[in-house]
Amino acid sequence: MLAKVTVDEAAHAASQAPGTVRVELVGPFLEAAARVIQQECGEPVGKGQLHRVRSPQTSNEVSALIAITGGIAGLVIYSMTSETARGFASRMMGEPVHELDLMAQSAIAELANIITGQAGIGLERNGFPSDMSPPILLLGKGSSIATLNLTRLVVPLVVSFGQFNIDLAIKEA
Repeated sequence: MLAKVTVDEAAHAASQAPGTVRVELVGPFLEAAARVIQQECGEPVGKGQLHRVRSPQTSNEVSALIAITGGIAGLVIYSMTSETARGFASRMMGEPVHELDLMAQSAIAELANIITGQAGIGLERNGFPSDMSPPILLLGKGSSIATLNLTRLVVPLVVSFGQFNIDLAIKEA
């Protein structure tokens, strides 16, 4: 059973936590994303250039935000363009998706949920048991989140129909 974690709590915990992002924290998210995208969508995954960003604004049109507390604290954001989101939704639903309606939005939230759940298993194996919130879907490029003024490591993953970014603002708690 997942604990109820708010974005404010997770952002505050990440800003207060000591240390920097370590491979034991990032690796489970990358491994889980590649595995889940391959299994759920039949897509091979390539990796783009990692970079850092510090901004309270989302960088893409569709973002799924998940708060994390416990062994690690912070936020993970899965973001993509609307076109890429429709591509993922089409693959997950097994039929073409022409607009990001409620069903397509649900598919994107579920993709984020599955990836984060799988990453949570990897984190626990690495000694960081954590609780995760259900995904919050943000629509619209440049959405501003007051608690998001944290430095985020951005890991772009590339699939045949676009780029899927994983923004990690997490630290060991």
